[in-house]
Amino acid sequence: MDNWLAREVTIDWSDLRSAHRQCRSVLRRLAADRGLLTALVAGVRDDAALFADADHHPVMDRLTLWRDDDRGIYLRLHMSPGTNELIPHDHKYSFTSYILSGSYTHVWRRRADGAYAGDFTSDQAPLGLVTHERTGSCYTLGYSLVHQTVMEADTVTLFMRGPREQRRSYAALDMLDRQNVGADSASSGEVVKRHTEGARSLRPDEYEELRGRLAALSLLAPVDE
Repeated sequence: MDNWLAREVTIDWSDLRSAHRQCRSVLRRLAADRGLLTALVAGVRDDAALFADADHHPVMDRLTLWRDDDRGIYLRLHMSPGTNELIPHDHKYSFTSYILSGSYTHVWRRRADGAYAGDFTSDQAPLGLVTHERTGSCYTLGYSLVHQTVMEADTVTLFMRGPREQRRSYAALDMLDRQNVGADSASSGEVVKRHTEGARSLRPDEYEELRGRLAALSLLAPVDE
């Protein structure tokens, strides 16, 4: 697909302040370009690699719209059914998020005792800041930072992520029973519970339903156009 995203965009994730400015510019431009956003979402259906990367999780459905690892572009669209993310957690990568529609309460936490990675409990990641992210909000989160989101239904975000920085994400160990979780065998052989358990591939009918919901919110052109 020939478009400005393919021709003009490169993200340098080695400097998060710079990456935030670059991603914010790209995501604001894409949010205003309904034609390109419509084409990107429609293109997922016919691209086997992108469709294989789409998934359903209890707290959101996720479409990968564009991926170019050489230029640091990994662009996704997320849509929440209104299920809250109850467990404080970090990520395997840094990312920038832009709110296309809806809003959510964003709970930022801080790791105590100088720790920046690895297992933790909720008392080791006390409350740092609470913000309300509205349509048009844009923020960047470093991979080691701990947060939670409390989303309203049909909140839609554009999401750009950086390269993988740690082997897996970590969540508050004492709170894992608050969400549907299972067990994952890590490389060392220990059993590791994950707050992300419950994710699965997105079905074709779920993709079509998601596309229709995005069009109903006027974020995309009507599906029959």
